[in-house]
Amino acid sequence: MRKFTLLVLICCSIPAFAQRPISWVEIGLMAGVSNYYGDLTHDFVVPRTSHPAFGGFIKYNMTYKSGIKLSINHGTISAADSNSNRSNLLLRNLSFSSPVTEVALTFEYAFPGLYPDNLKRPLSPYAYVGLAGFHFNPEAFYEGEWYELQPIGTEGQDINELDFREPYDLYDLAIPFGIGVKWAFTERWNLALEYGARWTFTDYLDDVSRTYVDRNLLIEFNGIDAYNLANRTGEYLGGEPIEYDFNDFRGDPTNNDWYMFLGFTISRNFIGGAEEGFLTLEKPGLGCFQPKKSKKQKKNYHTTK
Repeated sequence: MRKFTLLVLICCSIPAFAQRPISWVEIGLMAGVSNYYGDLTHDFVVPRTSHPAFGGFIKYNMTYKSGIKLSINHGTISAADSNSNRSNLLLRNLSFSSPVTEVALTFEYAFPGLYPDNLKRPLSPYAYVGLAGFHFNPEAFYEGEWYELQPIGTEGQDINELDFREPYDLYDLAIPFGIGVKWAFTERWNLALEYGARWTFTDYLDDVSRTYVDRNLLIEFNGIDAYNLANRTGEYLGGEPIEYDFNDFRGDPTNNDWYMFLGFTISRNFIGGAEEGFLTLEKPGLGCFQPKKSKKQKKNYHTTK
């Protein structure tokens, strides 16, 4: 009899444990700021060059702890050597601004887990990592006009004599990762504060990566605008620009650029019965776990009984 009772308890507890991580869908919006880290700055968060950012996402929560999120985010990144306190960067005097639009697929894991049906545990920190594709287009302001930098070739792109310097793509990949904390303030609604960094596969978010190009060669093949936007030391000095050659670095080609998002998200949990088109979320409990019955199921149950 004892063995039979123990077997019943085990059989009841296993379904309870197995059914606890019921899946559900979450849809939300993001609002915050975007920022940049690269050759024109050495801080991951620079308030003066932060720009408004926004986005949206849909997330499939596979369990209370883990989920897969598809998101679309948009922001602007910028930086200027004039904001630096380093003499060599002030002399270089470069600047840029670029929109960034990304589509990201990430895996998210919560510690210790978010239980939207149990408001006694409404807070949960989480972390995520994934893969993103993004578009950018760096521009610079010069003598009252904005110039798109990639077609100009400020570092000698498209010059036959410099066949190792091909134009960089405006579409690239990044590894997004970050942390956040989420608050389930009702069974249906969540608020979160999230910070995420994107390590990109390009060093040209800012159009700055390698060495300077010989003045005459750059003007001959890419035009005077390419030279004026590549070497802006003259504007800082108030006279003629410094003459550089191929051995003088504009940027650091050994490190790729980053962009970041910091913001708040608000999301809704879509939890319901099959007749609503969503999976039913079971409330955690002890003992045998029984699925919720919809109103229709309950009515049929009492009628047949």
